[in-house]
Amino acid sequence: MNQFALEGKNVSLRKPSFEDLEYVTWLWADEETMKTIGGPIQFTDEEKRRWYEVVVNPSNGKHFYCLIFNKANKPVGEISFHDFDKIAKTATLNIKIAFGERRKGYALEAAKLMLDYYFNVWNGEIMRYSTNKDNKEGHDALLRFGFGKVYETDKEFLVAFMKDTFNLKYNRKAK
Repeated sequence: MNQFALEGKNVSLRKPSFEDLEYVTWLWADEETMKTIGGPIQFTDEEKRRWYEVVVNPSNGKHFYCLIFNKANKPVGEISFHDFDKIAKTATLNIKIAFGERRKGYALEAAKLMLDYYFNVWNGEIMRYSTNKDNKEGHDALLRFGFGKVYETDKEFLVAFMKDTFNLKYNRKAK
């Protein structure tokens, strides 16, 4: 597989090889990492293979998934967007940083890299992010980053970022 990469100062985003799914399996099963987003997820080898084909390689054109690596080339999390709508040019962002790797700036830098790619290469217009209503720390981080609150229910907190707002805030432009 052609190794796609987005390089930042302290992180790089890379599409995983099938062998890299060992890390994804660990990340999704880690209770501390997953507790604010519904709990650990286990999946079989067959589910892993199908997921990889739909989301990573070759993908169905609606998903874009990368692992986040630190400068020591160690995976520290994942970032992706899903359900890309080619007409509305919208998608939903996902980001997970392993519990032991949090508060090191990885999420912020990875989000900037991914959103720049999404808005200015994929030509997306709106990126959404949905979190558990009780994840107040996550809400605050999303709002500080530049997402705007769309709505809140008894279970969900939804925010969105518009392409023009992102490009203005982070001094980016279409490539």
